Amino acid sequence: MSTKKTVIITVDGACLGNGKEQTRAAAAAILEYNNYRRAVAQYIGPSTNQRAEIIAATFGLSSLKEPCTVILRSDSQYVIETMKGNFKRKSNLELWQQLDDAASQHDVTYEWIKGHAGNPEQVTADKSARTTAKAGDVSQMVLSEAVARLQNEYTPALRTAVRRGLSYLAGNCDGAHRRDGIGFNRFDADFGHLLAAKSNLSARDIASGRRLLLRYQKQLTTFDPSLVAIL
Repeated sequence: MSTKKTVIITVDGACLGNGKEQTRAAAAAILEYNNYRRAVAQYIGPSTNQRAEIIAATFGLSSLKEPCTVILRSDSQYVIETMKGNFKRKSNLELWQQLDDAASQHDVTYEWIKGHAGNPEQVTADKSARTTAKAGDVSQMVLSEAVARLQNEYTPALRTAVRRGLSYLAGNCDGAHRRDGIGFNRFDADFGHLLAAKSNLSARDIASGRRLLLRYQKQLTTFDPSLVAIL
């Protein structure tokens, strides 16, 4: 008798403009098995945050190709406590049924994980869902790069993104002493210009440049949102 694989699935749903008239939602999941990771995402369209969280859990389970023993992690207590039977199902009944159907193929344990608290898989699932919601489509390159970041891999796409980001910020630096406007702050300006001037970036340079650029996501998003998604 074969033993089921044990898979950890970390899911997140994102709804941009939640509670407003126009919304854009998406779901994402990071699947882990035997130190191997895979990222998947789905664009939902108009929705609510609660619905997006349920869909994310269903989508994560549906992405498995065979029955497994699953630890499903979500930062949504709404999803976790409902699936544990602690919350009564009062709405979104069709989505709960879809989640039940997806879960029935597996042995599932549900775990709540705090969002935005530094857990790499949760942070990546959140970012992947938000990126997909903003783009209105799924980018396989962005998902592949997300997995590469989790595994500390430096890809050609990351190298290009870091170089483009440094060149953009360094070229538009206004000499600000604070992170206002588009420029680096005083310390970042010196370091950013140093990296941007290099003809070849080492793995250490790429890691340092990425950390620096992540402090300026707002400015970079106005320049090229896909660049931020790769970072």
